Amino acid sequence: MKDRIRQIMEGQHLTQQSFAQMTQISTPTLSNILTGKSRATLNTVELIKRKFPLISLDWLLYGVGPMYIHDGAAPTPSDATSGSGSAARHEPTDMALDFSDDDSAEVASSPQSASAASLSAHSSSQPSSAYPSGSLFDQPVSHSVNPTRKNIAQTEVKYIDKPQRKITEIRIFYDDQTWETFVPKK
Repeated sequence: MKDRIRQIMEGQHLTQQSFAQMTQISTPTLSNILTGKSRATLNTVELIKRKFPLISLDWLLYGVGPMYIHDGAAPTPSDATSGSGSAARHEPTDMALDFSDDDSAEVASSPQSASAASLSAHSSSQPSSAYPSGSLFDQPVSHSVNPTRKNIAQTEVKYIDKPQRKITEIRIFYDDQTWETFVPKK
């Protein structure tokens, strides 16, 4: 991921300091990520995604797919840094994807309608045959192989006959530098 973060910085012609300032990631954190001393956290990824909404999360996290979500050109640094006007700013819209089993992904206009569409799609669909039903531990027993008894380690406790210890003397020391000795009767 550090190479992809570096690629974003180079694509935007930003130094490490300016990229950290722009994304609100602390400079030491970014430095540790880029040198490999630490890994990017979820907070770091969210800050990058918030500032560069056209960056594909699949590409950023896993290196899969194109760098940008749309086929359009990469946003210029002036677009990403300018705060004036909605045309210059790339703000994420309030849209959610429908993750139904259908091959086509539909975009819903609000999270509520997306979750409702997703729930209705899942309630009407049958479980996929790609995933076997039943428990993971319900595996067929092969009759051609004789089951063997597992070797269970047994611990043996050995009691060694030791003579019982007896008290020979008890000493009590006092704070005035004196002591008493007690010896049991035999």
